[in-house]
Amino acid sequence: MSRKLQLLLFLCGLGVFGYLVARIGPGTLVADAVRTGWMFVPILLLYGVVYVANGWAWWLIMADEPSRPPFWRACGITVASFSLNFLTPMVNVGGEPFKIAAVAPWLGVRRAAGSVVLYQMLHTFGMLLSFLTAVVLGAVFLPSTPALLAALGVTFAVLLALTLLLLTGHRRGLLEQALNLLHRVPLLDRVARRLEPKRATLALMDEQITDFFHRDPRRFVAALTLEYVSRCVFMAEYLLIALSVGLHIGYFRAYVIGGLTQLVQNVVFFVPFEVGSKEGTLYLLFQLLGLDPALGVYTAIVSRVRDLVWIGAGIGLVWLAGRRPAAERAAVP
Repeated sequence: MSRKLQLLLFLCGLGVFGYLVARIGPGTLVADAVRTGWMFVPILLLYGVVYVANGWAWWLIMADEPSRPPFWRACGITVASFSLNFLTPMVNVGGEPFKIAAVAPWLGVRRAAGSVVLYQMLHTFGMLLSFLTAVVLGAVFLPSTPALLAALGVTFAVLLALTLLLLTGHRRGLLEQALNLLHRVPLLDRVARRLEPKRATLALMDEQITDFFHRDPRRFVAALTLEYVSRCVFMAEYLLIALSVGLHIGYFRAYVIGGLTQLVQNVVFFVPFEVGSKEGTLYLLFQLLGLDPALGVYTAIVSRVRDLVWIGAGIGLVWLAGRRPAAERAAVP
C-alpha cells in the first residue's frame, strides 16, 4: 500500500472522527469525561490484567525450553511488544521482531522465533474464538433484521473456517505448507523463492508448533484459555465506561460492542491508528443496541486514552528487554 493511500485513509478517518465529535458536541464529551473521573483507574488496571494473561500464555509456551525469562519479564516484554505494534499501525508487526530479540538471550534466536510465531498463532486462535462469541451474542442482542442476521451468519461461517484452519496448523504445522502454497500462487511465487532458503528453519518451527500441541495438550489448552479469558476481561472495559456515565448495559451487550468493534478493526487494519473506523463502528453499534450513539464515540475516546497510557508504559519497559546476567547468557547456544 502506497504512502499516499495510507495518508488518504488516515485523513478520511480523521474526517469521520471530526464529524462525529462535531455532531455530538465537544461539551457533551467533556461532561462525560468529568463524570467518568476516578473510573479511569480501574479501566487502566483492567488492561493490565489482559497483558498479564497474554504474557502468562506466552510464558507457558516457553515452558519446555532449558531456560526462559522470568514470568514478570515475559509480561513486560509482552506490554512493550504490543506498544510497538500500535506504533506500526499499517503492518502491526513491529513487536514480533522485538520479542524475538528480547528472549533470544534465554532461548537462542531460532527457539525465540518459534515461541513468538507459536504465540501469535495462539493469540489469533483466541481472538477468533472471541469473535465467534461476539457474533453469536450479536444474533441475540442486535435487531433481528434479515440483512443483519444474514451478515452475522456469513461472518460466523468465515470465522469458523479460519478457526479450523488454525487448529489444523497447530496439529500438523502450517509454515512449510504456506511456503508450498506461495510457490503455486501467481505473483507470490517471487516471495516464495526468497523464502525458500529458510525452508529448513520453517520446518523446525513447524515441529516446535506441533510438539507444543501434541506433547502437552493440557498446557496448550491452558495457554489458549488464558488468551480467550484475556479477551473476555477486555470486554468488561466497555461495561466500566458505560457505568462511569450512569449507563447499565450488562456484560453480554458490552461483549457484543467490544467483540464486533475489534472484528471490524481487524478487517479494516489498513486504516492508520483505526482513526474514524473505531468511532464509527462504536457509534453504529450503540445505536443498533438502542443506546445513545454519542456514548459510542466517547467510549472510543476513553479507549484511546487507555491505549496512550499503556503505550507509554510499554515503551518505558523496552529497556528491560534481554537484560540477563552474563553467566546465564553464556549457557544459551
